[in-house]
Amino acid sequence: MKLPRKQFAPRLLASLLSIAVMAPMSPTYVFAQPASSQSNAPLSQQQLSALVAPIALYPDSLVSQILMASTYPLEVGEAATWQKQNSRLTGPALDNALQSQSWDPSVKSLVSFPQALQMMGADLNWTQKLGDAVLAQQSDVMTAIQAMRAKAKQAGNLSSTPQQTVSTSGSTIVIQPANPQVVYVPTYNPSVVYGPWPYPAYPPPPPYYPPGYVAGTALLSFGVGMLAGAALFGGMHWGGGWGGSGSITVNNNTFNNFNRTTANSNFRSGSFASGDKWQFNPQHRGNVPYSNSALQNKYGKLSGQGSNQARDQEREQLRQNLNKNGLSGESGRGGENRSPSRESERSGSNRNEREAPRENTREPERSSERAPERMGEERMGGERMGGFRR
Repeated sequence: MKLPRKQFAPRLLASLLSIAVMAPMSPTYVFAQPASSQSNAPLSQQQLSALVAPIALYPDSLVSQILMASTYPLEVGEAATWQKQNSRLTGPALDNALQSQSWDPSVKSLVSFPQALQMMGADLNWTQKLGDAVLAQQSDVMTAIQAMRAKAKQAGNLSSTPQQTVSTSGSTIVIQPANPQVVYVPTYNPSVVYGPWPYPAYPPPPPYYPPGYVAGTALLSFGVGMLAGAALFGGMHWGGGWGGSGSITVNNNTFNNFNRTTANSNFRSGSFASGDKWQFNPQHRGNVPYSNSALQNKYGKLSGQGSNQARDQEREQLRQNLNKNGLSGESGRGGENRSPSRESERSGSNRNEREAPRENTREPERSSERAPERMGEERMGGERMGGFRR
């Protein structure tokens, strides 16, 4: 019997929806790609301030390894999902499980600090932008971190606590764990903890709240401390004041101790740095593009992006890795990790715009002749993306 048009359309729609729900989904990621009209102009201090705001109040050693790991956003995404699936592993069992993973040591180290790793994995758009800023403007990134710490301190929201020690050396503000063996990851709203946000044109990313977080009266709160062990091998050399040449450093003895227990059987003791300065390893970048042509020209071929054959191999490996690890493809700081806004947060359409989940999907089977789709809502022409503008 032929259904009337008015009855047929709703039934067709319902059928399509049921098929879509039952169909297996291929978990994928999408990363921002360089625009055809790239600009190699450095990010401004205002843009960098918005970019580092979510991590500027973390202990120095943890900040350094977040900056390292952010240059490998694909591996961060994989590690974040893997950590969720293996959240009960600790100690030697965790070290043994990490041996089967080929991630950069800086990424592996963050598995011991789930809150930091999940924050990065929940917003890979921000992670990628932070990493590219580290590669292009490392000293400027460190200057921005110091500037935001100064604002938090001036607002009365940064001081020593039982969890961490805040000290000053000249104009440099240093944050260290109160107990070197236990690291607490602070939770805070970047739009509030620094006082009235000074750069309205470049708001910081929406706050990330770990599962189970309950907002209290303190603007800077701490959860459960995590045993650091050898997992923290990084540091920050702030240079001679804010205008000095800062750099990310590595304690190679500690690094070798960490890598000896988390790397595979082919591990050989060696240096993770040039002297004591951290060195970026493009081989762990995979097929994730760089945000400007200068970085692309410098590292693209070293990352296996220089030929169609290398690109095909990298994408096939990406597809296998994503399927193997059961990645969800979800992005954005939303869902259970988004707590209701505090009374001092912005309301109305601006807040809705900033807190909207970012799209993070990509079809891994697409032809190798096509570049990955742009992630999230990145646009040119000064529109907002990840808390800052291009």
